[in-house]
Formats: sequence, structure tokens, C-alpha cells
Amino acid sequence: MTERIHVNQQAFEDGSSPTLGSSIATTVRNQSFSYSKDAVKDTLSQDYNTAKRALSTAPPNDAYLHWDAPGVEGIEPDDDAKAHKIADTMNKMQKHNFDKHRHAFRATHVKTQGLVKGTLAVPSDLPPHLSQRLFAHPGTYAIAARYANEPIFLQPDSEPGPRGMSIKSFNVHGERLEPPGNENLSTQDFFFNNAPIIELTDIDTCLEIMQLREKYFDSPNGLALALKSRTDAIKQHAPGMLPNTDMISHSMYTQSAFRFGEYYGHMAMFPVLPEMKEKSGETVSSSGSYSQISDWLFDYFKGAPAKYEIKIQLGTSPAHHPTEDASIVWDEATAPYQMIGTVEFPVQDSFSQERRVFWEDHMVLDPCKGLAAHRPLGSINRLRKVVYGRSQKRRDELNAKKSSDIQSIDEMP
Repeated sequence: MTERIHVNQQAFEDGSSPTLGSSIATTVRNQSFSYSKDAVKDTLSQDYNTAKRALSTAPPNDAYLHWDAPGVEGIEPDDDAKAHKIADTMNKMQKHNFDKHRHAFRATHVKTQGLVKGTLAVPSDLPPHLSQRLFAHPGTYAIAARYANEPIFLQPDSEPGPRGMSIKSFNVHGERLEPPGNENLSTQDFFFNNAPIIELTDIDTCLEIMQLREKYFDSPNGLALALKSRTDAIKQHAPGMLPNTDMISHSMYTQSAFRFGEYYGHMAMFPVLPEMKEKSGETVSSSGSYSQISDWLFDYFKGAPAKYEIKIQLGTSPAHHPTEDASIVWDEATAPYQMIGTVEFPVQDSFSQERRVFWEDHMVLDPCKGLAAHRPLGSINRLRKVVYGRSQKRRDELNAKKSSDIQSIDEMP
């Protein structure tokens, strides 16, 4: 049944702008109507963004900037050296985990919460500015996805923190990044987290924070005190303030920028199905089980499918839509989300042990091996090019395993 709410002038007023909602408020003043909740939210959002756009100094939100335009990226000569220092630090944290568990994990997103197979559908009616590279080819692509906790250690699910989702799409062809060798690949990887920004900000901040995390790997209180003394303390503590709810209800964001064919942008995935959204009210309690989130995902996928809309924000200005500072939220008023496809996962076993071991010990995921038309941008992504390869190598060494770039969904259990 559609939820109904009572609407009056006060529901549309907002002190941030005297014009916000004025057209709607005038219509409903001294009257009452019944609207669906979603319709009211959509109207409010559109009215709010219209007012913000009118007040913004950003270029028109359809004046999309080319990905290699001056100012979009600012590559520094010492980026590579700093990236290797970060990789050294994260290799040390991998060794800390190995010493605890006698098993090596990835450098981040250590704890698997669910593994699913599904499809990415690209519609046939995308306008030219959205019909870019992978999304210029209508059809359905097989995908594999992993839900995970973001931290470097195996944390109990009762502890709040960032949650992530990685996707590998198959049968994707075109010019590849970083040849030789990658030209024979036919996959495209995307990484998402449940916050629109990343507190690590840029390569310099990332180096500082990773060195602190390694120093206080076994002392959460020591790390908290070290972060508290920083000028960006609020930003660094923000991940711990994320809602610790059922992951199936989370919106997921790439956080950093990527080339999108001719342009550049941020991608995100938003839950569509009501049964997904309603799980946002399920919060892991302080006394919740160590594996509460994976248990919830398992129960959900045992009885229901999942569906996300995948959307993109396209940048129009390095000042308003930067790539080098990944801690800045791109304002939806100046860079609105536009739908480019849907992701669907059918009912399935989301915690198959065979699939978990295969993914954790053998799967390679790296957007820096993807299509040239979806090149990761900004220093956070440039450091990943080094860190991911070094992390994979260290994991393989400690586990005496061999990771591989699988090229078919059928290679995954």
C-alpha cells in the first residue's frame, strides 16, 4: 500500500534559501492535499536542487568537462614514491593479520560478508553523453560481486565502520589500461563504499593515516587518540559514524573519480526494491553476533532478489567536482545523478564457502587493469595502481597461492 502523508506549507520550507520550495508552497498554502511520500520527496529534492543551482558558481550542470581538460588531474612527480611507501605500510598490516590468523588477506576490505553473481543491464536509450564506452553497448553483462567490511582487520559486525562492494563485469572489450598483457583481458572492475567520499582525501593524507593505522594496529585506543590530535579529526572519525545497518539497504558509491568515455564522474548504486530499503531499520546491536551482517545477507538472498540502479555524476568543473580531493562530496545540485543501468542479483547462496575461498585466495580485482575509457583519476586512484598489485603479490606469497585474472563468470564457483 502506498504510504500517504499530509502536506502543508511548512513541509516545503527551508531556511537555507528564501526561494526554496516557494512555487510549491504558494500552491499548497492554506490548503491540504494527500501525496505519496516518494512523490513529495522527489518534488522537494528537485525544488531544493533548482534553488541551489541558481545560487552556485558552478558551470551549467550539462556543460560536461572532458576527462583530460586542464585542472581535472594534478599529477605530482613524487606520487609514485609515496604510493610505494603506502604499499610498504599496507604490506606490514597484511603481515600483522597473517601473524594473528595464519592467513593473508587483502590490504583493505578484509572481511567478506557476501558473494553473489548477477547481471549489469545497459539500456538502449541512453543519451549520447551517457552512452560512453561500456555503457555505449546496450545489453546484459554477467557480473560477480563481493560485499565486505572496509577495515584492514577482521572486526566484529557490532563495530560500525565503512562497508564496501566490489564488482567484476565480464565480456567487456576495448582498449585496456597499462599494456602489455592487459590487452588480452575482457573484464571491468568497479569498487564501491557506503559513503560518497573517502576520508583518506589524497595521497599525502593516505600515507599519514596508513602509517598511523600500522603503528597502532593492535591499539584501537592509541589510534583514536592519534587521530583526535589531527586538524582533520572529524573527517578521520567519520567512517565510524556510518549507520551499522543491514548492507542490503545501503547505497554504494565509487567515492573517487573515473574517466567516463569523453567525460569524468562519480558512480553510485542505489537499492530499488522495497524489501531492500526496509532493511535500513535493522541495526546491528552492540551485543550482535560477530557475523550478523553476513547472516542477514545470507537470509535475504535465500528468499529475495536484489536490484540496484547504477547512476553517474558528471563533472563540469575541477573546483566544484575535483578528482584530487576525494573527501569532497560532489553536490547533486551541480552534478545530478543520471541513471546508466541496473544491477540485479537473483536468489542464491550468498556465503558459499567454496566461492568465499576462491574469491579471497584467487580473485584479482583492479580497476587499473580495466578499459582506458574508464581510467581511475586522482591521487587516491593513482596510488591504488601500486598498492593493489603489491597487496596481491604479498597475499599470494604468504598463502602460497596464485591469484589470477579470471575471464569468465563460470570460472567462479
